[in-house]
Amino acid sequence: MSSIQMIAIDLDDTLLRDDISVSDYTKQVLARALSQGVRIVIATGRMFQAARPWGKAIGLGDVPVICYTGSMTGLCESGKIIRDVRIEKDRALSILSDIKAHGWYAHTYIDDELYVPFRDWRTDEYEKQCAVKAHVAGDDFWTPRKAPTKILVCEYDMEKMKGVEHFLKEKYANLVNQVKSKPFFFEMNNRECSKGRAVEELARSWGIPTDHVMTFGNGNNDVSMLSMTPWSFAVANASESAKKAAAHETLSNNEDGVARAVEKYVLEG
Repeated sequence: MSSIQMIAIDLDDTLLRDDISVSDYTKQVLARALSQGVRIVIATGRMFQAARPWGKAIGLGDVPVICYTGSMTGLCESGKIIRDVRIEKDRALSILSDIKAHGWYAHTYIDDELYVPFRDWRTDEYEKQCAVKAHVAGDDFWTPRKAPTKILVCEYDMEKMKGVEHFLKEKYANLVNQVKSKPFFFEMNNRECSKGRAVEELARSWGIPTDHVMTFGNGNNDVSMLSMTPWSFAVANASESAKKAAAHETLSNNEDGVARAVEKYVLEG
């Protein structure tokens, strides 16, 4: 009998295939794990409103959905937000002031809504990928009245992205949690938040030791949860940092890597 009591799974490029779909085989494997009493959690950098439909589509029930790289947790079916840890407002305003001064393009996320200073092709691309609608805030974008859950800088020029990383990492080191979730996305959230910490908190609330938790990821924002358990798996298409953090490697996202590992080590273990 497997000792795994909880499974935390990243969405993009881990559970989801490149065409943003999930196979029937994967759905069946996860349903079997749930039927055996294993708790399943989604852990993503996405917004709650962009992640929640996937939990519904896969048929996971009212499972927790860890969003914004660990800053927010909501329940899939009911939509109830059970955790929302934001960037301190003064710090967020300072970051946004620096982003504006450098002419970088950014998103803010407040009350699980997406805000942008203006609309361009990057907005369209993000909306298409995540199935959300952005609110164009104009000049008010730079001085939000509420503290944001996350700030994201979007830069497709890799040389410019190096400048974004260098400046923000140097100025805000240890003041916010910073991660490059994709080559063109540099994200900041509260310094106390990460996927790993959010997974650990849920496991603790259920009385589950971390060595009975299985985690799956592919990106730099998955490192914290891949390094927390001996049952961590990087998909074959994962970044080098994710592979180094994980205890094991499974097949790629396009080859049902998550389901293959769950079937072997949980259902057959």
